[in-house]
Amino acid sequence: MGEQFEQAKKLVHNHVLWEQEMLIDGMLKAGLLPEEYIYPFVDEEVLEWWLVTPYLARKLKGQGEIILEAYDCHWWGRLTSGQAIYLDCAIQSICHT
Repeated sequence: MGEQFEQAKKLVHNHVLWEQEMLIDGMLKAGLLPEEYIYPFVDEEVLEWWLVTPYLARKLKGQGEIILEAYDCHWWGRLTSGQAIYLDCAIQSICHT
């Protein structure tokens, strides 16, 4: 189990780039991203937006996570907050496979 956590830490370090809530909120307010483009996930509340690499975006999408692709960027709509990203179930699942 310890090795899986180390793999998850390495994955996050290499593929989760920047926290992006302010950017996404600003783009929404400026009309650069239509809300219906971001929020078709009515039952899900995105707590954090993170810029991620295309590799991680594909892996997260495969885990059923919310991924926004626009302007040649990939943002992960993280549904949890308050814990280390490497502890998220989706990240752990990616490292477990």
